[in-house]
Amino acid sequence: MTTYRYDNPDAAVLEVFDNPHPAATWAVCLLCSEFTCLCPVTGQPDYGRLHIGYVPGRLCVESKSLKLYLMRYRNHGAFHEDCVNRVADDLCGRISPRYLRVYGDFNPRGGIAIRPLAVRSARDLDEGEEHRCLSLLAQAATYERG
Repeated sequence: MTTYRYDNPDAAVLEVFDNPHPAATWAVCLLCSEFTCLCPVTGQPDYGRLHIGYVPGRLCVESKSLKLYLMRYRNHGAFHEDCVNRVADDLCGRISPRYLRVYGDFNPRGGIAIRPLAVRSARDLDEGEEHRCLSLLAQAATYERG
């Protein structure tokens, strides 16, 4: 029986698989529309959507394990900015993408919507490859909007 945790986000639950098209430059876009964490000041729940886009290197993240990882933020107290950066760091640590973007679109609290963006790239990413990665993720974003 699987035990589900709703606290203590841990990158160790992120499973990976080999990039099925390592010779191509392509993008993976994931929309996590039910992201929840707790405000570290008030303990109140915060709700939002995480838009995760990456250009894979050697590895990709398995989606069910990503869901289980993100569930662990549910009872975890952290600011939105920290959550987005931690997700970016944890994904980079597990899959070492060529380029990664994590955008948090959180519901307003107190009349203010917080929308942090974390970007990570491979150390050896040159300007041309960065441009291709940005272009791919921009194209994917237009498909997200419909």
